[in-house]
Amino acid sequence: MLSGNASSRSSEGGGYAGRLAGNVTASSGVCATFVGPVLRLLSGVWCQRVVRVALALVFVAAGGAKLADVRGFAEIIHHYGILPVWAVGPMALLLPLAEVLAGVGLLFAVRGSLAAIAAMCLLFLGVLGYALATGLSIGDCGCFAPGELPEGVQDGSALRGAFLRDLVLLAGVAYLYAWRRLRRMA
Repeated sequence: MLSGNASSRSSEGGGYAGRLAGNVTASSGVCATFVGPVLRLLSGVWCQRVVRVALALVFVAAGGAKLADVRGFAEIIHHYGILPVWAVGPMALLLPLAEVLAGVGLLFAVRGSLAAIAAMCLLFLGVLGYALATGLSIGDCGCFAPGELPEGVQDGSALRGAFLRDLVLLAGVAYLYAWRRLRRMA
């Protein structure tokens, strides 16, 4: 009975469903005015290239800065207290190396590099989220070069800022994954 009433109301056009459809149609024109150009911009090759190159350069720069001071980065990793002591040194070398390789791969559109960057973004967000949730006061998040922050930043604001920055990077990754679908829609 309920489905019969709903279908008869929607087919009449005068009930709630008809008014809803009318509102959606009326507002679709307004939305299309804004959505169309934004969709065309986001589906454009140049927008995709800019995001891809920017994301690649961020990872190359971050990894390169950490490779320049592996010991300093190892100290930062140790402050998080997540890894056993024996794993800190190898991680301090392998993680920045992976960042550089994935960044260069993304720069040249090598298959699998975007997935590697997505995995690292999720890893970084997980570590920063853990540090924030447990109340760690780490002045230097270790995102770029060790010692990147001025002395005295121990209130967790650096971690919150890094967490937000990594969310933006993850949004860039999501955009690059969605780009092909956006291109088909435009």
